[in-house]
Amino acid sequence: MAGQEVSGELLREIELKIDIRSASILIIPKKDEMNDTNMPKNLHNAAELFLRVGMVNAAETVKKNVAQLLDIYSNNPDGKSNFIVGRGNVCWACGHCGIPKGGGGGAKTNQNKGNNHNIQDDNDDDLLYKIPPGPCNKCGETEQVNWIKVTTTTTTTTQTGVLDKTKNNNNAKKEELPWIETPPLSEEELKKKKEAQLLAKRKEVEEQVKRALEERERNNL
Repeated sequence: MAGQEVSGELLREIELKIDIRSASILIIPKKDEMNDTNMPKNLHNAAELFLRVGMVNAAETVKKNVAQLLDIYSNNPDGKSNFIVGRGNVCWACGHCGIPKGGGGGAKTNQNKGNNHNIQDDNDDDLLYKIPPGPCNKCGETEQVNWIKVTTTTTTTTQTGVLDKTKNNNNAKKEELPWIETPPLSEEELKKKKEAQLLAKRKEVEEQVKRALEERERNNL
């Protein structure tokens, strides 16, 4: 893990921005990591580790990916939107969290099942020990990666929002949710997005020039 020189104030600022709910996204250790006491237990621990070793960009990536996941769930996905659903992993080389390149054998476009986000086919951690995680969908890393598990607390009758905590409830239990992310844009979509951004920037510059000219005219009166 290559570090970078950063100030303590910057590290503190980033640490404060890391969503505490990322602690409910658990990291599944590989078999040879089971007894490693230094192994991060969740993505909040992972972000903290990245900061401690100076990998600020990796910590920022964890924060960004978790925020994207939480945004999707906060909008109560209905199963009809165009999302990729599957098992996520975390990359220790770059910090990327998401579905592996190629889908990891289980990703699919979510176009059915309504609000049923439970993973039924691979929720056994023993099974995941047999399926290697990765490769990372950002940098392609194949070795320094681990599966992750999104969890939420539910009651016997009602499912809470993603990563909410149910306190003082004897019927509360952990339920697993899939990793959900938006599919990458096509070349045509990327082109349209870039054109829209350029248009918006042009309008912003034109408005600034207009205001400057108006201010100059007022000053010359």
